[in-house]
Amino acid sequence: MDYEEAARKLIVYSQGLAKGSLGTARSLAVGEAPVLQYLSDKGEEMNPSALADQLGYTRPRMTRILDSLVSKGYVSRRNDEKDRRKVLVSATPAGIEHAKQQGDNSVEAVAKQLSALGSTNAAELVSVLEKAYSITYNREDVVIPAKKRRKKRLGQ
Repeated sequence: MDYEEAARKLIVYSQGLAKGSLGTARSLAVGEAPVLQYLSDKGEEMNPSALADQLGYTRPRMTRILDSLVSKGYVSRRNDEKDRRKVLVSATPAGIEHAKQQGDNSVEAVAKQLSALGSTNAAELVSVLEKAYSITYNREDVVIPAKKRRKKRLGQ
């Protein structure tokens, strides 16, 4: 298998799915939905830098996401009373409601796409994505032998 070609396809297809079913269903720009969902689930104020670290965004990207969510009325931003240099963000009631509604819509949209794949293909896709997620976020737990890192082509 040509792993570099597979990687290119995975990047294109996953971005397309995120922008298509999830982005459209959530009516938020890609990146905004996870931030709003996290703040809604957390239910408390957070420092934007800590939020960026928690979700794996750069600080400049988090600033852009928060600016957009604030302009939509889904997130509030205020200075910390104890230290005016610090900023705190939280989901507004409108943001919490939007996250709940859009989360339900996203599940419906993705379920529809999965049903079009059929049960066997859908189960295989979910299984492979779970494994990729595990490898990505638990790197210290996964040991990849050196010979498996090389690019392999089908039939070799």
